[in-house]
Amino acid sequence: MDLRQRLGQLSGRRPAPATLPPPDPEWAERLGRLRLLARERSGQVADSRPADLPGQELAPGLRLHEVRVSALRLKLAGLDLPDVLRAPWDPDLAVPLENLRLFDTETSGLCGGVGLKVFLLGVLRWDSEGWVMRQYLMTSPCGEAALVDAWVGECAGAAHLVSYNGKSFDVPAMRTLETLHGRESGSAAIGHWDLLHPVRRAFRSAWPNCKLTTAERMLLGKERGLDLPGSEAPRAWRVYLATGQTRDLLRVMQHNRYDLEALLRVMRALLNVPASAPRRTRVRAA
Repeated sequence: MDLRQRLGQLSGRRPAPATLPPPDPEWAERLGRLRLLARERSGQVADSRPADLPGQELAPGLRLHEVRVSALRLKLAGLDLPDVLRAPWDPDLAVPLENLRLFDTETSGLCGGVGLKVFLLGVLRWDSEGWVMRQYLMTSPCGEAALVDAWVGECAGAAHLVSYNGKSFDVPAMRTLETLHGRESGSAAIGHWDLLHPVRRAFRSAWPNCKLTTAERMLLGKERGLDLPGSEAPRAWRVYLATGQTRDLLRVMQHNRYDLEALLRVMRALLNVPASAPRRTRVRAA
């Protein structure tokens, strides 16, 4: 503080305000970006330019995203399977590889009921050239009937379902939608390997839990990276319907793909785990 400012204070006059240098344009731009990012993360604004959803429109309100994985790549990755599968948990059954339908759904909530919406159905199936992953994404409630039709088509023929907790959650959710739209897939009657049950029989006493991600880690030594938790899927779909923001919905599709890949890897590993076989009760001699 100089002598003039001191004299001004003694006389009761306020000193002239200090002149601030103009803000640096580059730092001002960075600060604006950080503020926008903070608002987006808190859900206050939607993405200004949402990324396009993959695939093509199969019907109004329903998109199909299809990806193929060649048999050669699977063999090099050590994921090739025999033409006919015989599993310890179902020893009396032989299932041709092309009949398998590995599937997983993402829904509008974690509890069942008529109000539950299945907005994403992922199916992994084999053809002569490798695995085909199909993701049926409902982009509007008007696409629900087409989604159910796609499910009925996937269950047709000699399909054999493979899931993780699908008997208790995914199949009942799809059957509810079938009833609402007057369709019938026969999913409750066809063959179904729910891998949660053989995993529990083999590892319930040894693992902290029997979630799919735990089975993936314990059996395969594989840790997921930045994966959106499945519990966030309902919010991501609601945000998309309300704002058109696709960022988290795309992450839900990635999570669904990870689950299908994990399902395939865990099934292959379980084929060599005798402890996954059903417990057989011994008949006592009279």
